[in-house]
Amino acid sequence: MWTDAPPIAAAPSARAAGPWRPARLALVLLTVAALLAVGAAIVRAPAAPVDPDLARVIRFMAVLKGGFALAALAGCLWRLARPAAPWRTAIYVAGPPAMAAGALALGTFHSPGFAAAALHLGLLAVLAAALTDPDFLPDRLRLRRRAR
Repeated sequence: MWTDAPPIAAAPSARAAGPWRPARLALVLLTVAALLAVGAAIVRAPAAPVDPDLARVIRFMAVLKGGFALAALAGCLWRLARPAAPWRTAIYVAGPPAMAAGALALGTFHSPGFAAAALHLGLLAVLAAALTDPDFLPDRLRLRRRAR
């Protein structure tokens, strides 16, 4: 059967924007910018004097917190591959860079108050957004019901 009608364009899928959606790109760029900003601040300001034993403990904590920041970054990059509510997107974009900047500042003994605030507020925000996000871990059974 031959028709002169133009073909119907397929609806764009979630993957049509490519692997780097704007929110994911913003997350990566903000993380790099936060680490560079803290690095520049570290170069300019002197470190706080700390007892050597306490320094080892704090550096170990900073490494652990950096691991949490890396896990949050990976989780948020994975979640931002799909559309999210605007307020959740903002938290998924801002939380991991704050955690990474705080871990770096803590590991070098610069601004321990800023470091603790950035670490814990970023972690709390990402956890709160992820735990209340019904689409963070897609339920396969629910997806099958939607397809019917």
